Parts: sequence; C-alpha cells; structure tokens
Amino acid sequence: MDVQAVALLGLILAVLIVGVRTQRHQWPGRPGWQYQRVISFAFGGMLFLIPGLIGLDLRRSHGWFQGVQWVDAPIWPQVALGSALLLLAGYWARRVPPRATTR
Repeated sequence: MDVQAVALLGLILAVLIVGVRTQRHQWPGRPGWQYQRVISFAFGGMLFLIPGLIGLDLRRSHGWFQGVQWVDAPIWPQVALGSALLLLAGYWARRVPPRATTR
C-alpha cells in the first residue's frame, strides 16, 4: 500500500469536509442534497478516471488498494465510466439553483 497516496486522499477528504462545513451557513435556500450528489459523482468519476488513465485495473479490488493490478495501457472502460460520472457531476453542478440574495 502506498502511504503517500492514502495520505493525499485523506488530505483531500479533510479539506472537502472542512470547506463544506464552514460554508454551509452561506448557502441559504440551497438544498444540500444537490451539492452532495455533485460531490459524490465527481469523486466517483475521479476514482475511476485517474486509475484508468494510469493503468491501474480496479476490477478485482477490495479493501484499500488490495487486489488491484497494473497493466501496460489505459483501461478504457474505467476511463469511460469516470468521464461519464464527471460529465454528469458537471451537468448537475450547473443546474443547482443560484443563491438567494438577502438584504
């Protein structure tokens, strides 16, 4: 297991949690489920896209990076799935209603 990769993922998750918690009070009138689905699909898209591009086969993975295999070429089904999830997250992010201004 690559400790640096796990540490980087943990740091990304911590920054995301702190950012969402500190900005929650500034989103009046915006339902939280719309942001949750955008963040979830974006994270899932990156989870499949990046390993697919670098050749990390996730088909037999279980646990934290156990059972994964390196291959010599990109795994195109993973790349396609990751791209589709990122496109869907981008589409949903654009459809979140604008913030209501309070005076």
